[in-house]
Amino acid sequence: MADKNRVVLVTGATSGIGLATAEKLKTVGYHPVLTGRNPDKVKACAEKLGISGYTLDVSNEEDCARVIKSVENDIGPIWGLVNNAGIWLEGSFEKYKVADIRAVMETNTLGTMFMTHSVLPGMLGRKSGAIINVVSTGALYCRKSISVYSGSKWAIRGFTGCMEVECAPKGVRVMGFYPGKVDTNMYSTAGIDRDLEVAMTPAGAAGMIERMFSDEHILWGQVSGRSINDYA
Repeated sequence: MADKNRVVLVTGATSGIGLATAEKLKTVGYHPVLTGRNPDKVKACAEKLGISGYTLDVSNEEDCARVIKSVENDIGPIWGLVNNAGIWLEGSFEKYKVADIRAVMETNTLGTMFMTHSVLPGMLGRKSGAIINVVSTGALYCRKSISVYSGSKWAIRGFTGCMEVECAPKGVRVMGFYPGKVDTNMYSTAGIDRDLEVAMTPAGAAGMIERMFSDEHILWGQVSGRSINDYA
């Protein structure tokens, strides 16, 4: 990296891929900023890693703009953004509650768009920066029981591809990481029982995200990965 202390904001970073990514980025010399909805978890995780933490609800566009402004005022220009915050929803579509459908779409889809919209002007003005959207293999195929979750991610697949083409000539890389099953609490939080013995580790996912950031000559437009044990 030309500047080893680049500021990278990570959403949904109090557990799973987000937390592992913040830790990995700090290890290799970036200046990660941790965000999450729960202020107590944000404080605890930020203190544990020795980095800055901000409470953020990505589904609220005003909150996104506020946090971006605060980070840039407190720390400096944001060079990188990892849109990782997400909600899992599984089951028969007709049995979903409308409130749950709205929550998934507002967090997974609009949250990614709101954060990108808030951070992008600064990156474009500096003609430098990178945005990685943590999507899902659920945006690469269709299967039963994940209609809303998959829909939220298919939307981000299209958004990411369009932003890649739009921003690359202006010096900003927008990329998509499509992990398969990952050993996080996302499923249990949604009340779903999953065999995570065969899943990718959060550290493994974080390593790929760091790799995507590090090589500035490559636009990693659509990177998919899963544990080899997931095929056992």
